[in-house]
Amino acid sequence: MQATVIQRMDITARRLVPFGVTLVLMLFAMTPTYVPGLSHVAPMYALMAVYFWSIYRPDLLGYGSTFAIGILEDLLAGTPLGSGALILLLCQRVVFHQQKFFNNKPFGIIWLAFALVAAGAALLRWLCVGLVATSGFTPIGQMSTAYLMTVAAYPIVGWLLAKAHMKLLSQ
Repeated sequence: MQATVIQRMDITARRLVPFGVTLVLMLFAMTPTYVPGLSHVAPMYALMAVYFWSIYRPDLLGYGSTFAIGILEDLLAGTPLGSGALILLLCQRVVFHQQKFFNNKPFGIIWLAFALVAAGAALLRWLCVGLVATSGFTPIGQMSTAYLMTVAAYPIVGWLLAKAHMKLLSQ
């Protein structure tokens, strides 16, 4: 039995959920916060999404999509072109190659592994921007704050991504 046009559109829309959610989270990270002392610091939401989808649905977020999101993030944030894409692709590659490790692990282990991946991502971002930017390296405190905010926000973002995964991709 052949699928109708509506069924094919539904399947395509569901397969685009990881890309769309990651894109929305990346754009959300670009939103100014106006919090005193934290206006230049934001969690790495796109990293959280790439990490999550690389564990639970690696078939739906390909390297091309991740690269496009990273390049768009660089263009919008004014960071060196390719640095965001490099960070997201490295995260995706590391998680993809550790698929057996992540299989059936409790959330605490997943979160701890994310903290390690986010530490590497924060350090790599700090290095990429610092080596290329004319202003030099950003203060280590800003990088540390962004890292801590990222790790602290992951349980909430991961829960929301899990809800989206169960609701939209279950069929």
